[in-house]
Amino acid sequence: MTENIQDSGTRTSMNELKEQYGEQHWWSWFEETASLNDEPVYIGYITGPLQIDGDLILDEDPWAIIIDGNVEVKGTIICKTPEERVSTLMILGKLQARNLFFSGGARVAIEDDATLYGFVVGTWGDGGASLNVTGTLTARGVLLDAHTPAKATKQIDALIMCGEGWPAKPDFLDGDQPELFDPGVLDRGGPFVDLNLVRNAAQAGAPVFDQAAEQARRKAKGLLI
Repeated sequence: MTENIQDSGTRTSMNELKEQYGEQHWWSWFEETASLNDEPVYIGYITGPLQIDGDLILDEDPWAIIIDGNVEVKGTIICKTPEERVSTLMILGKLQARNLFFSGGARVAIEDDATLYGFVVGTWGDGGASLNVTGTLTARGVLLDAHTPAKATKQIDALIMCGEGWPAKPDFLDGDQPELFDPGVLDRGGPFVDLNLVRNAAQAGAPVFDQAAEQARRKAKGLLI
């Protein structure tokens, strides 16, 4: 089952949200979503906790949404917009989900820990896509293209593929570790990773990593196996 987050919350305005959150350190960043878009922005508010049995998808038209409380999604969270439509999701609590995908102009911030039982995938960050976790980010893998940043204030407990020069320090660059990945997610046989194939596999519960190679890499990094 797929759920649209707009169906779970209340449509509101920046002025109304500012009365409650205007003193928060992240407010100006959230508020600027409206000025970064040429077209109207859907502004939404959800009182948590929020629990969703399937996937949660945010895409297309620009949006700025606050979820005040913990979020538990049994499926995958997909936040994507075209790069010219900057959008922002602010979660004021802990996040648990199977996977988290963000791309294009989708900015995601979690003001606590984020636990993904599968994968974080970030792509096409030239349009502003980013992930910022105030606590610890835990996942099997945080897999980002060279243009997309993600960071966690405390730490990232995952195998990390990303570009150099971003806040997250890569464990390996794209193309460096083809043996870590299932052949089904490599671009025409490798060595480079096709992140679209990764998303499809992770969402379907199909292999992304080679199990033995993943366990060896996690052990070498000091992560739980």
